[in-house]
Amino acid sequence: MAVVVTVELVDEDGSRVPVDPEAAALLAGPNELYASLVGWTLEGAGALDHGEREKTLEKDGRELQRSLLETTFALDTAREQRVEYLVSEAGIRHGGTETGHDRRVTSIFGPVRVSRLAYRNRREANLYPADARWALAEDTYSFGMRALVAYHVATSGYGQTQEIIAQRTGVTVGLAQITQIAHDLARWVPDFYDQRALGATDLAPGDILAMQGDGKSIALRPEHRTTTNSDSTHPGVKKMAEIVAVTTFTPAVRTPEDIAAPAARRAEHPGPTARDTWVSASITDDIPAVIGRAFDEADWRDPHHDHQRIFLVDGNRQQITAIGEHARRRGLKVPIIIDYIHVAEYARKAAVQLNRGKTATEISQWGDGQLLRITHGRAKAVAATLASLAAKRRTHPRTRDQDFSDVDRAVTYLTNNHQHMRYDKALANGWPIATGLIEGACRHVIEDRFGITGARWSPDGAEDILKLRAVVINSDLNAYLAYHKQRYLTEHHLTRYDPANIPDLGLTTAPARPG
Repeated sequence: MAVVVTVELVDEDGSRVPVDPEAAALLAGPNELYASLVGWTLEGAGALDHGEREKTLEKDGRELQRSLLETTFALDTAREQRVEYLVSEAGIRHGGTETGHDRRVTSIFGPVRVSRLAYRNRREANLYPADARWALAEDTYSFGMRALVAYHVATSGYGQTQEIIAQRTGVTVGLAQITQIAHDLARWVPDFYDQRALGATDLAPGDILAMQGDGKSIALRPEHRTTTNSDSTHPGVKKMAEIVAVTTFTPAVRTPEDIAAPAARRAEHPGPTARDTWVSASITDDIPAVIGRAFDEADWRDPHHDHQRIFLVDGNRQQITAIGEHARRRGLKVPIIIDYIHVAEYARKAAVQLNRGKTATEISQWGDGQLLRITHGRAKAVAATLASLAAKRRTHPRTRDQDFSDVDRAVTYLTNNHQHMRYDKALANGWPIATGLIEGACRHVIEDRFGITGARWSPDGAEDILKLRAVVINSDLNAYLAYHKQRYLTEHHLTRYDPANIPDLGLTTAPARPG
């Protein structure tokens, strides 16, 4: 039994009109494929289990989609209207036209061939207005393929991205091509965030903007390893990537006792909940530049500086200096808060060294007591207590040979940063005092992607992935891809033509003139 597919057009009044012969001829291939699938559905599928049916539909259905896509291009080619001439951006007239200029497009359904008119002049390269109408890239990969690369390369390794795309599309994209596509896609991420309308998020009266900063090491390829600009703990082998986050929250007032309380009381007095989280990261920009992005994001949300801003960090002196400089430049007072979790780690390690021989419960209680003093804003006094106790232990015959290096580090940390540990005021204002958000961002943006065993990076390659990964985590991928496509159309296609010719291309967007 054979299945025959007939294509007709139906007018609004219900009357049927046959498709013109040229279009019908171009649709013959897709019709045959569709008829074959319908015939298989009626007679062939019954003998197969569900998995075999899925495989057949995946393979043959993808070929039908590929054929339909190729047919849409063929129909455009058949209907393409010639104009008398086109003028290039350089003012050179292209009056000669030729048909049959083919090119390949690698789509999410498989490779297709497209043909278009070429407008020629021997003095410069051909003009292909159809390429502009179709928004085709200079390479063969379609926008759909580029979107797949953008998402998967941001969330998986290059090898995994290659495998996923091959399984999804039936097309194998080379690793070099994936790397180049990622580089092209990441190019305009900063511009995308810069062009957004100011104040596009809704800030309620009393809302606070919290900025946070941190860093995470990324392993470098051998050819990029140096003894400068690297992670000091892994000199030359790793380089520090800087990351910032900005969130909005409504204040939630607490007391120091709420922080030191049992879990039940902490649950009754929860801290502020972050919302509208935005992240940005870079391995090529320095700390002041990355910190500046956080201030820029806050300015975008609150262009008139109506809302309080705070900045949470882990004690990095370069970050603290950069925060102060950016705040002064903008005429802002931005309290800097040292992450309480980092402080607690220093204090607890010091407590262990100062209370050797005691039970774990006794050590924990003593450490908690010091932390409670710190949350009451007495970090400098706690540093003095730790230093005094360590000095006594060092002079006592039974303890003078013990290691008190953790105590020394805690004393230095608390002394150098005590002005940023006014947790009593922060809690009374309803502010967060921990950088859990940025710690999570470090893990999601950097560690989960760059911590893959054996992965090594060039700084530029890592920068591309950091940009795309931040876009994905910010839930901005679809908006960014739309922006990227329009930007590509403007800068790679429309700028090749004299602006007066743009209407002749069948497009209405005029390119911005360079400069």
